[in-house]
Amino acid sequence: MLNLRVLAMLLVLPVLTAGCALMGSVAEPGNEVQVREESKPSANARQGKYAISIRVAGYVDAREVDSPRRLGNSSARIVGLTGKDIFSDQNVSEVVAASMTKRLSDVGIQVQATDTTGAQFQLSGIVKALRVDIKSRDTIDIAIESTLTEAATGKVIWSGVVVEKYERFAGTSGNGKKDVAELVRGRLGLVSSKTAESILSVLMATRPELFNMAVGIKPVQGVTVFSNSAGSATVAPSSAPIIENGTLVVNSNPVRAKVYVDGVYFGLTPLKAEIVVGVHEVVVKLDKHQNAIEKVSVRKDENTELEMSLHR
Repeated sequence: MLNLRVLAMLLVLPVLTAGCALMGSVAEPGNEVQVREESKPSANARQGKYAISIRVAGYVDAREVDSPRRLGNSSARIVGLTGKDIFSDQNVSEVVAASMTKRLSDVGIQVQATDTTGAQFQLSGIVKALRVDIKSRDTIDIAIESTLTEAATGKVIWSGVVVEKYERFAGTSGNGKKDVAELVRGRLGLVSSKTAESILSVLMATRPELFNMAVGIKPVQGVTVFSNSAGSATVAPSSAPIIENGTLVVNSNPVRAKVYVDGVYFGLTPLKAEIVVGVHEVVVKLDKHQNAIEKVSVRKDENTELEMSLHR
């Protein structure tokens, strides 16, 4: 009888061993991280919405991976992670679409769900790269290509790609699943923010009637623009009102603070931008500092300078 029991165990053992070897090579709760966007608006989100609506049609995952939920691998210990494979709890294409949706909303654009109708524009794209590797020095590599079209005609309004490569030391506390999720969410959010800012700039240049100010296309650092419709925009008839601009110069102490004019992000200090004449609210923001707010009157063909001090 004992021999039969030993024989049964010998037969079962290889199956159990093979099963254990497979653990961590597929997406399961033990090796998933939750890269979810918060439902509440970002700290720097514009309060009001412009009269522009975009339907996010989704992103195609073009990565050469074994699972649409794969994020990368780990050769260092991650608290709470099973095995060396890192997966998202949802498809990466869905993670990217959610990140884009939030950042478009943050800059003041009305975002509609994929299956809705009536949106003026449609955003779609390709996930060319999104990979995080956790080791002695963590690395993350992201490349997202996006295209904005008119919903009614399919005409391309803007297309471009944002590439983000980032490295960091894990720190003395090491990595946990939450740390990995925050790393992916943060760097992907940076890519989405640059995309949203570039799209907003083109829409402001091509559809000025939907905005309260007239600005040119503002290049966004880190965005490679393939095409936009500004060059083909129709010339306004002679009866249209003439828009007069002045120059706004904003300096801050400390420097490299974010500048918002009437709720629209314009760039980092020191900043020089063309602004339509009139009274505007300028807000300067920097992490761990109090916001500096100033009302300013911009005059035609004149430089209006602001010196903003930020206090902790």
